[in-house]
Amino acid sequence: MRDIQPLKKVKLSDEVTHAIESIIVENNLVPGDKLPSQSELSEQLQVGTRSIREAIRSLESRGMVETVHGKGVFVKENNLDYFMETLMGSFVFHFPDHKDLLIDLTKTRRIIESQAIYEVADNPPAGFLSLFSRIIEELDDKAERRDIDSYNRLDLELHRSIIDATGNRILISLYKYLTDLLARSFDKTGYVRGSLETSIGDHRAMLAAISSRNGQEAKDIMEKHIGLTLEKIQNLI
Repeated sequence: MRDIQPLKKVKLSDEVTHAIESIIVENNLVPGDKLPSQSELSEQLQVGTRSIREAIRSLESRGMVETVHGKGVFVKENNLDYFMETLMGSFVFHFPDHKDLLIDLTKTRRIIESQAIYEVADNPPAGFLSLFSRIIEELDDKAERRDIDSYNRLDLELHRSIIDATGNRILISLYKYLTDLLARSFDKTGYVRGSLETSIGDHRAMLAAISSRNGQEAKDIMEKHIGLTLEKIQNLI
């Protein structure tokens, strides 16, 4: 029998920090929203106010909340990255038990990517078409080798290149976590597997639509493309 390793001691303040993070995520608090008062948190979590203060200081140091003197503690407005990182961690943890989250994620991608490709097709930035074409060639190679895991991850890179091409910093930051979440969900669920031939054909059709500056056609192709993925996921659940 292998040696049993002792459990690591967890500081109470660390547990309180995690509890407050969960309060933010589970109550859908967004940047600018106010947290319960320290006394309310102390009562809800059944811990002393000292532990609450330590937890809040920890969250402040990581940029998740800020204390406004005389007003309270608020989810920090300029920290979208950390907020999304916390949200992503929570979703990934619960994926095995709540597979409907994967459906919601795919629907969210369809909404975002359909509009993004519409805008990019209207005015593709310099170098985008050559980048998009190069990734498609790499996808063809992965498909020929039947390297499905590499194909899926390169496919995400292709889709993220469209978001990057919009130049919208908030959208780029948000989408980074959506694709990271989807990539990590592959390991948790193994769901996203589809027809390589259909996927390759859609990508080349997207490239042709963007090259001809046909935003509506590019949008229609993207909606159909992700719609097929959504159908496959729904049929597997």
